Amino acid sequence: MTSSVKVNSTICGFKHKISGELDGKTVITDIQTDCDKVAKISHMEIPKKQTFGIKENYAMDQAEGKCCPICIVPAAVMYVCKMELGMLSKNLAKQAGTVGIDFNED
Repeated sequence: MTSSVKVNSTICGFKHKISGELDGKTVITDIQTDCDKVAKISHMEIPKKQTFGIKENYAMDQAEGKCCPICIVPAAVMYVCKMELGMLSKNLAKQAGTVGIDFNED
């Protein structure tokens, strides 16, 4: 079963839908987006071994130089990978609903 998330990038005004599906030892991700920059990483075949680290992982490496430095889409791609690999419960993620950054906090 495919995992998917919606990303609302309110800073830049774009919304994205990221889906991923495990195929052997690879997670194949696709992104529906109107952002030209994110579209450059809209289809990735991410090796399982390159999803573990925060610093060195496939999605972040592919986004570097293509997406804006503050883009949250690569992090959301990693959430999709984690769900597909069973490292993040799909039920728990669905129950949590939304993950956010609030810039209005002091």
